[in-house]
Amino acid sequence: MDYSISIDHELKLIRYTHCGLIKAEDIGQVWKEFLTIKEFTELKYNLFSDYSNSKLQIDLDFATELIKFLQSIESIIKKKKQALIVTDPHSVALSMIFERELSEKVDFNNKIFSTREAALEWLQF
Repeated sequence: MDYSISIDHELKLIRYTHCGLIKAEDIGQVWKEFLTIKEFTELKYNLFSDYSNSKLQIDLDFATELIKFLQSIESIIKKKKQALIVTDPHSVALSMIFERELSEKVDFNNKIFSTREAALEWLQF
């Protein structure tokens, strides 16, 4: 798994960048790490997830599992935003399906972008 997580205190963001193939267990590991970051759990920082140099290798069934997990931590993610930068066509399609399902079940605003600039602009409003 090739990823990095950093904290942008000025913009109040958790920056997560992943390169290469992303599997379901990778997503699970990253979310466990998010839950150890005070800025995310207590200070309500938003998420900036950059998958522009990666490809999701995940079954659609995993979306249901991830949504259940997110429902279990809704008190932490409620009213937060996550901007996803996705450029691979297959990954965009999977992300769009997940985004639609998530919006119906969890109070967590998740949106897909193709550029960092647009994602950062949306996160700031």
